[in-house]
Amino acid sequence: MTLSLLALTDLALGTWHGGVRLPTHFSSEYLQRYAENAGPGAVVVLGDSEMWGYGIRAADGPVAQLASALQGDRVANFAYEAETPVNADFVLRYLLARNLRPRAVLVEINPASFNETAPAYDTLNAALAELCVPALVEPFDRDRLNAVVHPQDGAGERLDRFVADHWLLYGLRVDVHQALFGDADLATALQRLIEPFLQPMPRGADSAAYAMMYDLTPLDASNVSYAYAEHLFTMLAARRIPALVVLPPVNHALLHLYIDNAAYAANLARVQRLARDRGLAVLNLDSRFAASDFIDNTHLNPIGSARLAQAIRPRLAKLLHVL
Repeated sequence: MTLSLLALTDLALGTWHGGVRLPTHFSSEYLQRYAENAGPGAVVVLGDSEMWGYGIRAADGPVAQLASALQGDRVANFAYEAETPVNADFVLRYLLARNLRPRAVLVEINPASFNETAPAYDTLNAALAELCVPALVEPFDRDRLNAVVHPQDGAGERLDRFVADHWLLYGLRVDVHQALFGDADLATALQRLIEPFLQPMPRGADSAAYAMMYDLTPLDASNVSYAYAEHLFTMLAARRIPALVVLPPVNHALLHLYIDNAAYAANLARVQRLARDRGLAVLNLDSRFAASDFIDNTHLNPIGSARLAQAIRPRLAKLLHVL
């Protein structure tokens, strides 16, 4: 009976066509299947937790709302938490290597990702590394990509890959807490229940805790995230893949003392020039949203996410219409 149930589970998973976004914890097999289900010709979204929709339901996320507005165009959300430019670059490399060429690409570049202390500043997501290392590593990555993982090939690793290849339930596994609470732990799930009753965060509250996320050092090729953003933009241009680079909204009311200055503006301008010099469209939404649209320094609530989707839709629709 147990074997029959497992076989039926795999058959059911075999009909799965993916959700509106990646789960918080995904395996390499999950990412591979997610990409295959997206297929070639999709509008691919690359970005971090802001575009992924942190703290809100998947259906309320900006990409889900954008997909609803772009009727007739398949939108595949490859954004996830801590997807810095190095990770976005490798996602695109992986898709192209698998002949899953996007119709267009939406790239969110969060200013916080240029901080050398940011999560995954120069390190690949473990699931992505399993798919891309060493096959897709280039000379460019030498001295930039930190801790390039060369998977060990012992008996245990070979057995693990064999089971994952032949048992979907094992290969597509996610953590138990996610099975119980979705894309949130218990504390976040409870927080979501009470958030509608909370007042917006007062001006300046807890701003110091977020200030360290933004490094105002002038950006150049010595910054790994900047170097990978340039590599990503160049790859998009060389492959003639239409792209829209979005500088996402940041809660300036919360971070006024730390980022409303010439150094921050200059770094944003550098990123815009980097994209435009390669023929990519740019949409700068950095300071265009009110504090009431945010959950914290950068993550948007459902209303803010709807506004983000509305702001992106006409620019992306224009890009797609030209194709």
